[in-house]
Amino acid sequence: MVDFVKNVRFVTIPFAPLAKVAVFKNGGQAVLLDVSLEEAQQLLLQNLTPPATEKLSILDASGRVLAENLVAGENLPAWSSGARDGYVLHAGDLDGYRKLAIISSLPAEQLPLTLNSGETVEVRTGEAIPKGSAALVPHEKVEIGETEIYLEKAVRAGEFIRQAGEDFKAGELYAQEGSKISPGLISVLAAQGRSEVQVYSSPRVAILSLGERLLSWKETPGPGCLRDSNGPLLAALARRDGAKIAALNVVGSKGRAELVAYIREILEEADLLITIGGTYARKEAQTKSLFTEMGGEMLFWGVSIQPGGHNGAALWNKKCLISLSGNPAACAVGYELLVAPVIRALQEKEPYTPRVKAQCLDNIGAKGSERRFVRSYLTTDGSIWRVKVLPGQKPGMIRSLVNCNALIDLPAGNPAIAAGTLVSVILLDPSSIRLEQV
Repeated sequence: MVDFVKNVRFVTIPFAPLAKVAVFKNGGQAVLLDVSLEEAQQLLLQNLTPPATEKLSILDASGRVLAENLVAGENLPAWSSGARDGYVLHAGDLDGYRKLAIISSLPAEQLPLTLNSGETVEVRTGEAIPKGSAALVPHEKVEIGETEIYLEKAVRAGEFIRQAGEDFKAGELYAQEGSKISPGLISVLAAQGRSEVQVYSSPRVAILSLGERLLSWKETPGPGCLRDSNGPLLAALARRDGAKIAALNVVGSKGRAELVAYIREILEEADLLITIGGTYARKEAQTKSLFTEMGGEMLFWGVSIQPGGHNGAALWNKKCLISLSGNPAACAVGYELLVAPVIRALQEKEPYTPRVKAQCLDNIGAKGSERRFVRSYLTTDGSIWRVKVLPGQKPGMIRSLVNCNALIDLPAGNPAIAAGTLVSVILLDPSSIRLEQV
């Protein structure tokens, strides 16, 4: 797995040296063709602008990434207190076999300032304790009289006492910038009196499906037309990765000038554009010519993988424009390998999900010479990873996407794989991994 570099704009992908790529001129631009996956990923990440930040209510911040260091402004707990309901004891009375006078059962704020030997005070969990308190004994551990208690056993010093600052001391760094905010950290923020916290903003993503025969999934298609399923797929995946959806539209019916103007308009409200379709022909590909016509700086066109080879990317006004294939499986694979790392990096998250070696449960035939990514389902029993090839591997099929939580990475020119062979697998959503009973 790639080690995450703090400033992802300058991340270096530690793989084999970059392959030579073809270059051609298009509108005065030199365009890299058929780059390796790692080269495409590096080109995208090194051209990102610094992530934006925002303040959020702590109630809305769970799962986000901190954009500030968190330092305790006060001791936690702020005062020494009891950890159970019971009676506090002086250091001289811990050996047991004593009768101690109950001098108060007042609320915490009215307790006497100092506890002396031979005395005890009843306190409740979390209440402040008097100075001189060395331990607390729960109610059930003593015999209680009207004005005294009888202590029959020795008590260990510090037992059931929470010392001021024992959890966090004032001035202590308790969470670093770049950390993921957990529900437990929300608890600490609340205890410290913080109502808001600075986080890295969720990237705003615009998703546009091209194609004259495409209709919204909300419409009933006529002969020769199709509902768009790729747009909703990418919207769900982008939300999974922490993005907000700024636009989700089918735009195949728009003319070229209208489409260029529309894209420029939505990029005023979006940090990242994903287009789907219009990628197949290298020299006349709709999206490549669209990006150059609107003044975009091409990063690459074509990635040496299957499915998802007909992908490309450009920069416009310091924002990434990524073009994905219209074939559903190729679109999904392209998203996971190219778009998802960008969305995570824009939140200062680790761009790449983990890789594991897993036992392949199926035979996989040799097919072509390009690097292949096979949609699959990954499980583990806690010691061995197992991966099953999902049915429906054709690029135009969506059946395999239903339960897909991993991609088997088969190197270029890889021979046939026999069941039982260990293969390299990319986890797409680690939270979806099911632990099997053995």
